[in-house]
Amino acid sequence: MDGQELPVGWQTAEVGNVCRLVNGRAYSKPELLESGKYRVLRVGNLFTNPHWYYSDLELEDDKYCQRGDLLYAWSASFGPHVWDGERVVYHYHIWKVDHDEDLIDRDYLRAFFQWDTNRIKQQRGSGSTMLHVTKKSMEQRNIPVPSTSEQRRIAARLDTTLAAVEACRQRLDEVAAILKRFRQAVLAAATSG
Repeated sequence: MDGQELPVGWQTAEVGNVCRLVNGRAYSKPELLESGKYRVLRVGNLFTNPHWYYSDLELEDDKYCQRGDLLYAWSASFGPHVWDGERVVYHYHIWKVDHDEDLIDRDYLRAFFQWDTNRIKQQRGSGSTMLHVTKKSMEQRNIPVPSTSEQRRIAARLDTTLAAVEACRQRLDEVAAILKRFRQAVLAAATSG
């Protein structure tokens, strides 16, 4: 990992050796329905798009995801997500990350993918080109692999820290809104004279 030495007992593995990235299904326009048996999870639904398409197709088991599955959107907007909804079929631009919990913890893997997503964005730089990651290139990326107990400890610590950061960010947004109202009130008082 960037030439840094790992702590004693840790190993480095390629992502493809600790998990399997399973593509969703590609859908043609006529297959995306306004209503139907299954919702079709697309990349936009993971980020900002509340509009859902549906499908009546019965697919192989690995083309469905359910609550708790680790997903990775790999095209345009990309990064890891833990699915928190009901059973859905998922689109081709999303990988479901199958992994052995005895080898690698889901939340540690999610944290690694988030860190690595930020690294990929930095490496690619900014510009108008939409980013995407190929399955082959992702499977070849290196991940540090400590013991599963250490993975769980790291993931829990990161979750706690990131929750505290988010709480601070929300509080700062509240303070900014209060300051804006205060400035508006001062300006109104000064000009109403």
